[in-house]
Amino acid sequence: MLTPYPESEAADERRKRIYNRVHSRTRIAVECAFGRLKNRFRILLAKLEQKTPGRICKVIYSCIVLHNMLLAVNDSCAVNGEDPHRAELQVRDDDGGLSVAEHSFSHRLGKTKRDDLADIFMS
Repeated sequence: MLTPYPESEAADERRKRIYNRVHSRTRIAVECAFGRLKNRFRILLAKLEQKTPGRICKVIYSCIVLHNMLLAVNDSCAVNGEDPHRAELQVRDDDGGLSVAEHSFSHRLGKTKRDDLADIFMS
């Protein structure tokens, strides 16, 4: 997962400020998308009881496909209490976390990717 630059770093470099702004907008869009899915498919509000990550992905993909199909046919059925401006994001870590070596490698890789994206946003 890519993270924003710390404010102390971003204040000094324009490319880092731009990256943080784009990162924030993207995160908001993703959170809103998950919020809409969770409002339409209430099964996503609770812990999914599937046994494997692959099966959990299939449930989520199925919800996305159904949602897109409903949009394609102009489904006008509003979900009770749906608020398009409010989205909740729940993150679960069921795999027990990363080892220290894996974490430091993935952390460095994430920072490198973040720097590459910041450079792209400047061009």
